[in-house]
Amino acid sequence: MKAAFLRDFHKGLNIEETDIPSPGYKEVLVKVKASGLCASDLHIIDGILPSVSLNFTPGHEMAGEICELGEGVTGLELGSHVVASIDVTCGRCRFCLTGHTNLCRSLRRIGFEINGSHEEYAIVPENNIFPIDDSIPFEQAAVIPDAVVCMYHAIKNKGQVRAGDKVLILGTGGLGIQGIQIAKYFGAEVYATSRQDKKLEIAKQFGADEVINTAKCNLIEEIDRITNGEQCDVIFDNIGVKSSIEESLKMLRPGGKVVVVGYNDPEFEANYQEIVIKEKEIIGIRGSSREDLVEAIRLVEKGVVKPYIYQTYKLEQINEALENLRNGVSLGRTVVVFD
Repeated sequence: MKAAFLRDFHKGLNIEETDIPSPGYKEVLVKVKASGLCASDLHIIDGILPSVSLNFTPGHEMAGEICELGEGVTGLELGSHVVASIDVTCGRCRFCLTGHTNLCRSLRRIGFEINGSHEEYAIVPENNIFPIDDSIPFEQAAVIPDAVVCMYHAIKNKGQVRAGDKVLILGTGGLGIQGIQIAKYFGAEVYATSRQDKKLEIAKQFGADEVINTAKCNLIEEIDRITNGEQCDVIFDNIGVKSSIEESLKMLRPGGKVVVVGYNDPEFEANYQEIVIKEKEIIGIRGSSREDLVEAIRLVEKGVVKPYIYQTYKLEQINEALENLRNGVSLGRTVVVFD
């Protein structure tokens, strides 16, 4: 089979021939049909994630077909269309036992510490396999375990968005477009930002009530105008630069929440007065729980959320696709598809 290997940091991935692996006890071999690309892939290539080692295959958004079952696997069938949960967990720690599997003390992740989905066949633990209806295109299914469900976890659990809330989504790339649909599902009034008019046009198509080009106007003034001075109930920061949290706090109503989804700069700045006196909250999210993934899959199957895929690439084009992601050419989630 062909697989993309990370052999050196700060360089592209190497497409190489390698043996098709065999599933072990309680493992499943998945014939990968689609593998999503994410900014985290760029962080991995740039060597800024300390848990990642060289000579492995990244890729953490996977959809495909079960083609072999390891010993002891039950409840799964050959040929089933599936997606893979990213987090490999212990199932025994306090966090796993209370449903917070994304915070498992022994957490390892597909595409980070374990070989991922930028390959034609992938080994996945049985407990990480989730069937999905055959009607969902593989390229859309692939991004559910990250781009869709991370925003679902952020909006439902951390932001606790309710009907009538004024929600601002900073950044309408691979995460933001999915977030618009989910926030609308919960009944929010949604505002979306970008520095590109083309992205804002897509945001409107997926239900954004207001769009703001931050390259052309003052965001804080626009939010004040749009909300008649009431400001936002919840802000989702998909950008994650040093200034984005402090700017978000200025657009947040007293008692509101900033949910940090994206990360680029290692540190951010914030004004204590805005947080303490006005009881504003800064909340981080990491991934999602298994329960969240099940719910996100159902929303996609029901047509409530349609994962937006801007472009697909073949495996041999993966470095081109990653550069387009890095340079802002991609206007949404991009996916590697396999024959």
